[in-house]
Amino acid sequence: MRYHIDTIPIWDAFKSGSECPLCTIYKKIEADFIDSALGGSVMEPDTRIEVNKAGFCNEHLSMLYGMQNRLGLALMAHSHLKEIIKELSENSKKVIDQAEIDEKKNIAVRSAQAVSKSYPYLKETEKLSQSAHNRQSDCFICNRIENSMVRYLETICAMWEDDPEFRKLFAASKGFCLDHYSRLLDTARRKMFGKPQREFIKELIRIEEENLDRIEKDLEWFTLKFDYRNRDKPWGESRDAVERTLLKLRGWTPPAEKK
Repeated sequence: MRYHIDTIPIWDAFKSGSECPLCTIYKKIEADFIDSALGGSVMEPDTRIEVNKAGFCNEHLSMLYGMQNRLGLALMAHSHLKEIIKELSENSKKVIDQAEIDEKKNIAVRSAQAVSKSYPYLKETEKLSQSAHNRQSDCFICNRIENSMVRYLETICAMWEDDPEFRKLFAASKGFCLDHYSRLLDTARRKMFGKPQREFIKELIRIEEENLDRIEKDLEWFTLKFDYRNRDKPWGESRDAVERTLLKLRGWTPPAEKK
């Protein structure tokens, strides 16, 4: 049984009995990044540049706001806003300059160019629109989490190959949400080779199919419990079947737990 900084969270997640150990890892590293995002580390020059460039998605902005550190959030948002203003102003000037050039052309030339995809004024406007859109589609925390998750996915495949104890733990797991299931398959396809790859993928398929069937039966019994004829029958494992099914389908976390 081999432990180091990258494997400890994996051992802990698989031992937790989670419906998706990778979701457990994701939530842990997300919480760590949220905790540190308003701390001193984000003021380091390299990190500051990265934050100013990427900003935060809606989900992580909400989580940062919930940290009740409004000064820290304001300082970070201020520098990010200045970066956006600078970029948009540069692109806006190109649009306005091109518009002024067009206004000096006669109507016939302007009308002929306006139907062309290479029309300079429309091209510069598109660049301005894309610049604003790109600022809405990036996130410093999402990027950090993604880099960590790629490493954990690759580490799981390596542990399965190298550590018989982990292989047993993996075989006894409850499977994965569909997103992490697909990502494990892709990681195995890229990072494993030959017989180990084939055995890992076969085992992964077995685990996922068995546990999806288990969840489906639990969910069905949950619905049947609302029939008066089943009122006095035991719930079994079905009381939280809805939550566990949503986790399997989309990696969903109940709002109270997420908060």
